[in-house]
Amino acid sequence: MHSTQRSAADSATHSESNLWTVAVLLATLPVVISLCLTIWRTPFPVSEAVALFEDVSRNPPGRFLRPDTHYYRPLFQITLSTIWHNAGSLDARLAWIKLLDIVPVMLLVGLLVWHFRPRNVLDAAAAAIAVAVAVGSPGFRDNLEIPLAFTMVGMPIVIAAWMVVNAERRRWSALAIVLLTIVAVGFKEHGLALVPLVAAAWWGRAPGVSRGVVATLVALTVGYLALRWAWHEKWPLFEQSVGLGFTEIEPSVATSRFGSFPFWMYAYTAASTIANVLFSEPTRGIFSITRHVVDGRPQPWELIHIASSFLLTATIVWWGAGELRKAARGTWTPEARAVVSLALVLLACGVLSFNYSRDRHGGMVVPLYATAAFHAIRAAASRASEATRTRFVAGGLVLAFLGGAWQLRAVATVEHARITASRNSMEWLRELPKRRAEFADRDVYLGIMESMVEQGTRAGAARPTPYPSIVARTLGEQ
Repeated sequence: MHSTQRSAADSATHSESNLWTVAVLLATLPVVISLCLTIWRTPFPVSEAVALFEDVSRNPPGRFLRPDTHYYRPLFQITLSTIWHNAGSLDARLAWIKLLDIVPVMLLVGLLVWHFRPRNVLDAAAAAIAVAVAVGSPGFRDNLEIPLAFTMVGMPIVIAAWMVVNAERRRWSALAIVLLTIVAVGFKEHGLALVPLVAAAWWGRAPGVSRGVVATLVALTVGYLALRWAWHEKWPLFEQSVGLGFTEIEPSVATSRFGSFPFWMYAYTAASTIANVLFSEPTRGIFSITRHVVDGRPQPWELIHIASSFLLTATIVWWGAGELRKAARGTWTPEARAVVSLALVLLACGVLSFNYSRDRHGGMVVPLYATAAFHAIRAAASRASEATRTRFVAGGLVLAFLGGAWQLRAVATVEHARITASRNSMEWLRELPKRRAEFADRDVYLGIMESMVEQGTRAGAARPTPYPSIVARTLGEQ
């Protein structure tokens, strides 16, 4: 009798969870669909795409396994090569390559909501905000550039690996974790951030990962680093321009200033990437929002980004401290493991971006930051509901601001993608004559570029939404 009652209760709870999960997915659909359609209608940029397509057109896939370049992304380039040589027409090739960005976006949002599996209205609200945090984060937004899908492919892999390590161990769990890590690293070296994630989960007694899996990943990491180090003499001290304070320094100038001991600059750059994830400042190592605030001319979107990031990070720190106190007493929970994994993956993203800081370098930690946001917001709302009337109102206002601000940031990501599409179109009109002259001796490059002119200049490309001035300044036309 009792067993039947428990089974009926479990079935009812499962059914209710499915309903709330569907509700959150439906709530996120407008932004996700708008973003995916915008990517679909975005022209490939002449500055990045043509050179990549020339590379895969001229070289056999096996060539990309050689680590003789600073930008070593063998699986990405092999995937690109496979599409380029087998998809048929140019339109088919370009469509499949765009799917390398679109499908990961859909997978990331879907896996996040499935992982949260909200069971009530409070869970559903926290899940919706957490999805907005993922979509509105600088690390997500900056990785939407086509065809550079390196980290965008890695982001859903992070949440997939997190779900595997926290589930009951199956026969395929170890193989899945190792393969997911290999794919992420093969698309970009920032995939190495999965190794501390898995190690932290094992240390926190996650049921889905064993010591053998951690040892395997550590061995693979050592081998990968040794392989890359064998070619390190070809790496420049500073690959791209680096931000420092309120200015940006060109690679040659940075090498001249810091070449004898670049490690302080590397530390600053790594810290900049970490701070950008947590506080949306600095960007590219430059404290541009801070400069605008000091000068008394901040834009509304800048204040929203700074305030929402500071408040959310503070909420996560408050929640995380409580979870770590429970772990210190021997009670390891998935939430406690999420705190440790978030900290280690964030540190790894910073270290891996030592050469130059960009928003996109924080992409691999975005799923974990969103996951922490879900738990922290849910815990804060639960605490506020039990507080005195004054604290309840204050807590409710803070959480309402967080939810609204991050939803605005998610919408701003869509607008950012539309602005990028418009810029790509303008780039074709502006750069085409110059590149015809500059690359006159590269027949393959010219042939690919000429074949892509129509997609770069067609009238159906996405365009920025003509918002009123106050709305545009609130969203941020970046």
